[in-house]
Amino acid sequence: MKRVRYRWITFNFPPDYGNKKADPDYTLNIFHYYNEKTKQHAVVFLVQTTKIFVSFRYEILLEDEVKGKAIHVRITGLHVPELLMPQTGPAQGRREYVLPEGQYQLIVTKQDKTVNEFSVQISQGSVEIIQRPKNPFILVSNDPSI
Repeated sequence: MKRVRYRWITFNFPPDYGNKKADPDYTLNIFHYYNEKTKQHAVVFLVQTTKIFVSFRYEILLEDEVKGKAIHVRITGLHVPELLMPQTGPAQGRREYVLPEGQYQLIVTKQDKTVNEFSVQISQGSVEIIQRPKNPFILVSNDPSI
């Protein structure tokens, strides 16, 4: 127990005071999707903020690159939607990839250059998150809920 003493008052802090884990800023849902336009099966990467916006449904600006078995996703900011209809919800950014089966390194970078690395197994009918970082700023899931 950490104890801080002032002239009149003594404060007792719990042992983990000041060591609180930061809540994640984003979620990333990875799931299979059949694209009617291209007539291809794709893997969708849907990034959302954990914060719910009340006025607009912002778009998350993403830069991405697939090199071999590495998928790099950079979150570069938020964009105000062109159609200024009031909507409530998280900001979203979406990418679709046609990927062969296999294990991939997913590297996600935030605006402040913080990096999270995940191992993801993609097979024909499923997506499995194999490895996650400790205390990530983005939670990765294979749940297709939007």
